[in-house]
Amino acid sequence: MHRSFSETKFLCYKACIGTGIDVGRAEDIASSAVRIGAYQSEIFDCLPNLIRTTKTRPHTLDISRKVADFENVSVVNDGPFFADCLQSNLYRKINIRHIDSVLLLGGFCLHLAPELSLSLSLKKKVVARFFKYSLAADDEFLISNKADYVTLKITDKIHDDLVELEPSGSLFIKDKSWREIEDLAANTYVQETEQSRLTGAGAGLTDND
Repeated sequence: MHRSFSETKFLCYKACIGTGIDVGRAEDIASSAVRIGAYQSEIFDCLPNLIRTTKTRPHTLDISRKVADFENVSVVNDGPFFADCLQSNLYRKINIRHIDSVLLLGGFCLHLAPELSLSLSLKKKVVARFFKYSLAADDEFLISNKADYVTLKITDKIHDDLVELEPSGSLFIKDKSWREIEDLAANTYVQETEQSRLTGAGAGLTDND
């Protein structure tokens, strides 16, 4: 079913909050999912499992190098951190041994670092480039989810084999995926009881119109 960007972004935000993700990161995840979803809507099939991921430990990096290396990465936990690393100018390249969603990593690039020209490689092959909210990519990027040997780096190089893609004007999300996201969002709702109504939930116990 086709969904609007604002409706989808709000529901994804609520789903993130429903799984215990903090407000700031929930906003970034929802915005990033919608941005990449305009190019590949299958990200919403994966999103419920991604946002249920247990939070990873903070990373310790060697700031004497311009390259940051990571092993197993949860993109909902680490995606914003990667953007910070590259925007800080302390790092120009990030190597990832394994990531649970290349697509959502692309969404973070589009949402959080539009001022940077970034390329994304899978096993040393460049499959996507992000710059000023635009995406150039090949089919390998668009069908990627979990991946090994991912590299994200700042670059001004133009890759002629990548095609600049046009984002969709709406999001097509499968009913099953939408219901799963709704179920997570429902964790934020207050149970409807007489006591909850007395404390402000719902429309109240009396109609004063």
